Amino acid sequence: MTRVLEIEAFLNKAGWSKVQRTPLAGDAGNRRYERLIDPVQGSAILMDAEPKLGEDIRSFLKISLHLSDCEISAPKIFSQDISLGLILMQDFGDELLCKVANDAPHLELPLYRLAIDALGQLHQSPPPKEVGDYLTPEMARALAATLPWYCKKTLSQKIEREVEISLGSLDWSSPVLVLRDYHAQNLIYRRDQTGIAQMGVLDFQDAQLGHPLYDAASLIHDARRSLDPTVVNTLLKELAKDYSGRDDFKYAFAALSAQRNLRILGVFSRLCLRDGKPSYLNLIPHVWKNLWKDLSHPLLSDLSSACKSLPSPSPDFLEGLRQNA
Repeated sequence: MTRVLEIEAFLNKAGWSKVQRTPLAGDAGNRRYERLIDPVQGSAILMDAEPKLGEDIRSFLKISLHLSDCEISAPKIFSQDISLGLILMQDFGDELLCKVANDAPHLELPLYRLAIDALGQLHQSPPPKEVGDYLTPEMARALAATLPWYCKKTLSQKIEREVEISLGSLDWSSPVLVLRDYHAQNLIYRRDQTGIAQMGVLDFQDAQLGHPLYDAASLIHDARRSLDPTVVNTLLKELAKDYSGRDDFKYAFAALSAQRNLRILGVFSRLCLRDGKPSYLNLIPHVWKNLWKDLSHPLLSDLSSACKSLPSPSPDFLEGLRQNA
């Protein structure tokens, strides 16, 4: 049976066969999304995560249930087929945090506060069982798997060692569930809700146990958009005030963010070179700026020295990546 027929059979069984289907923007993986409109049932989202392409929806379903148990807004699941990699779920609409914050700058601070409050609520609950670790060894391996797509292997290995040293000095005594892709394009403002329920969360299938500041660093040092500097300063002060880790807040935040930004340099390069998605190269200069903000912390001087040998994402360098795709 072709994929088209598999999806049609799935929708028919779920009672959503006679609907208007509109493709939505996908993500960096192999998952595709459609919005379904039914004149009676309203709207829903179809996730097409084909197992033949390496996708597995079991983690998404597990984390979705956990988030709901924590009273965090994850889409309700209407129907699922694990063997086919298909999920029919609640439609949170189109008000992505990035769009709302860009269109209404006065909402940026309160909405980002809300997103951080959602993380705080998540961290208060025991994590689900049998999720993987995203601690120092795993973070170092994640960097090793991606950074060589951006620079030479020998340089990557030097940087990986320094990253592992910097992460190894953090306080890992109280790991929490980190969603690992917590940023403004995966968060949706739900105006019709109240409190934390106003912040809908998407794309959390890679969640693992990690450092309590990791998702906050991902959110504030967003790889895709710049926050107002005043908003950033306010959020960081508030986070620091509430932080209970035994490590230094500013150092932990910078070290975690640096690892993420270095990894994303490699991820975006790989998306171009391997996966034929050159548009991600346009985001690399912004990631580069984030990285050097992180590396300005005095305790990251050794990592900063190693990173000075990285190629700057000049127009010529980025064009070279495009040509090699």
